[in-house]
Amino acid sequence: MIKSIQSAINFFSLANCSLKKHKPTDKKELQEDFLKLLYEQGGNLSVEQTYATGKTMGISREELAGIIGTLLLQREISMTDTLQLTPQGRTHALKLIRAHRIYEQYLAEHSGYAPPEWHERAHRMEHKMTDAEQERIVSLLGNPLYDPHGDPIPTHSLAIAPKEDTARPFKEQSWWRITHVEDDNKALFTVITEKGLTQNSIIFVTRINSNGFTFTYEGETFTLPLAAQEAMNKVEITEEEARCNIETSAYRLTRLTPDTQALIVGLSPSCRGALRRRLMDLGFVKGSSVSIDMKSPLGNPIAYIIRGTAIALRHDQARYVLVANP
Repeated sequence: MIKSIQSAINFFSLANCSLKKHKPTDKKELQEDFLKLLYEQGGNLSVEQTYATGKTMGISREELAGIIGTLLLQREISMTDTLQLTPQGRTHALKLIRAHRIYEQYLAEHSGYAPPEWHERAHRMEHKMTDAEQERIVSLLGNPLYDPHGDPIPTHSLAIAPKEDTARPFKEQSWWRITHVEDDNKALFTVITEKGLTQNSIIFVTRINSNGFTFTYEGETFTLPLAAQEAMNKVEITEEEARCNIETSAYRLTRLTPDTQALIVGLSPSCRGALRRRLMDLGFVKGSSVSIDMKSPLGNPIAYIIRGTAIALRHDQARYVLVANP
């Protein structure tokens, strides 16, 4: 074991290295973050990949070598020419991933936080949640299989479904179903979610050029930068498959014109948690008729007639209600 640690030091061409002074919790969190990144990169890292991982974490090579030495002592990694995750380390990494994705799902369903905030909050909690707390949340959520981005949640026994290979590029004049939206790049994730895109969104790509790709979704036309393709997993579907989802022919309630009555066909897949339950409690459910009662002087909010009652919604609420002309 001593030889293994010395090999780790030599591996990084560092002598007499040690961790910088952090709080104990910081050390533990850095070690756990490294384990997760090692797992997510296939459980095996070369020298160059290890340096790159440390850079991603924002730590020095001295700190990185200290983390590796500790994980070698804990038998969570091993080392030859590369760093490898041991079965013990894999178990630890999967427990962290399970905690993270469970908590993200909890935030999506039971908090008012915006989607771009879920990842960072879950990242902090994954290091603190006990097994008992995890199981209470799982019970509350009904044992979910996937997190709100479409990532599989490891089971209690740490079994995990494989990810689909859905990294293919968009094509013009084609229908696509989004299966996963990556949230590691917060700025890009925010841009994507502002359009309402989420797991199970169905879009029609109309044009692709050097500036980005243009698509229609929920009766609106949007353009996203080409980099957004890399943050979304998707599968191409036929027009027949797309048309089987009535939402593809619907538009957002915010586009309803005065003196027009529409039929609610559902709520957007991006509408989750407390807001989804509130809208349904107010009567904005599939099959209900809706029309405009009156607009406020500034046009926001708008009062809608639903089931004989006037209900005022702000635009940021009404956008989640999908309607079609009867």
